[in-house]
Amino acid sequence: MMIIKTSQQNIPIDGFSKLRQFESELENEIRRLLNDSFKHIHVRMRLEVIDWQGTPVKNQNNASFLLEGSSELVERINDYISSRDDIEPYLRKATLLVKLTLTKKEMPNIQEPQAKHKVGDNTPDFFPSRPKYNFDQIILPEHLKKDIFDAVKILECKDLIYNQWGFGEVDPVPRSILNFYGEPGTGKTMCAHAIANHLGKQILALNYAQIESKYVGEAAKNLQKAFDVAKQTDSVLFFDEADSFLGKRIENVTQGSDQALNSLRSQMLILLEEFEGVVLFATNLVTNFDAAFESRILKHIRFELPNQEARAAIIKKMLPARLPLVEAFTDDQIMEAAALIDGFSGREIKGAILEMLLTKADKDNPGVVFSIENLNEVLKKKKQEKADLKAEEERRVKKKIEKKLKEKAEEARALKTQEGNTNLNETSQEEDAVNESNNEATEIE
Repeated sequence: MMIIKTSQQNIPIDGFSKLRQFESELENEIRRLLNDSFKHIHVRMRLEVIDWQGTPVKNQNNASFLLEGSSELVERINDYISSRDDIEPYLRKATLLVKLTLTKKEMPNIQEPQAKHKVGDNTPDFFPSRPKYNFDQIILPEHLKKDIFDAVKILECKDLIYNQWGFGEVDPVPRSILNFYGEPGTGKTMCAHAIANHLGKQILALNYAQIESKYVGEAAKNLQKAFDVAKQTDSVLFFDEADSFLGKRIENVTQGSDQALNSLRSQMLILLEEFEGVVLFATNLVTNFDAAFESRILKHIRFELPNQEARAAIIKKMLPARLPLVEAFTDDQIMEAAALIDGFSGREIKGAILEMLLTKADKDNPGVVFSIENLNEVLKKKKQEKADLKAEEERRVKKKIEKKLKEKAEEARALKTQEGNTNLNETSQEEDAVNESNNEATEIE
């Protein structure tokens, strides 16, 4: 039992969201430990919030896990929870008391509800998970949010659209297939998780490496299983590296791998047509999609690099609330900091702020404080690093082009030399033929 006891009657709203986030992180930690286990252990977790008088005021979702492992696994989970001393400060207006009891029992024949696994099925197992993010954690333009919310209404308003308004007579399968495209680090994956969170569903996130197989025909079977698991668990399907799945089919098949890729893409077309639910794709490239996929995607949603105002909002979001500051950063200071990093993605901003924290982190001296100068300094440094990397990449590309041009020039010279030798041989052969003809004429005379 995890008990949150407050010194006030009302817990701040952000406290509940932090607790929910902690519960999700705890679940992920438990899943991470699964590979170390050998026996079945059933661990139940229940999160309860009570007020200062001891009256329950909030119950979080109960979580139940079937763990394959020994009692040592439970101890490791306890160690993890004990290390999370960040839970108390999150409730800045409350006193937090955490008590967690994990009950364990050997249960070799009991399993949690999960996707059905056929006997003799050698395809990989796919497990959906609780979404990691929500829309409150993402900075998105309002028009982008509207596009996304409109697209997922297909499930929220399914009865209205398909039954009352009769769209089911046009298309009997309610589904929403979206493609997120744009620069790396602009929030495509976070948004996929946020959609699942918004719909109250789990997310089954996959990339091409998890589906492909060295055996011809197996990738299509793996893809079929992924859709089956999503259907059985009512999960949102999310495919990263979408260009691998949705690219144009190969016309001139020359080897088995080409045929396998075509089979995978054909299977994807069939499964998308049959699947009832939400399927999300994410890619940095959108120009190579097969036309058959284009017609099945409800919306292509572009994620752009944030402008200065958005970068400032991201900086505010990424700065920890408990970060010790010399003085609070003003909006103008944050806007000026955002101006230093034109072209940065949200992921790059997060990385820069983490680097700022690392520069002063010292377990023997926790009493450090941060100033706006510290933030500006690290942002300028990351900007220069990015410029250096870009210059290095340009040099690498230039060198590669020069090498190719040199190889082409050498091939041209070799070809020209070969043609010259051929012409010389032909001239020599003609001269030999003339001399031989003259000799024959002399003998006749």
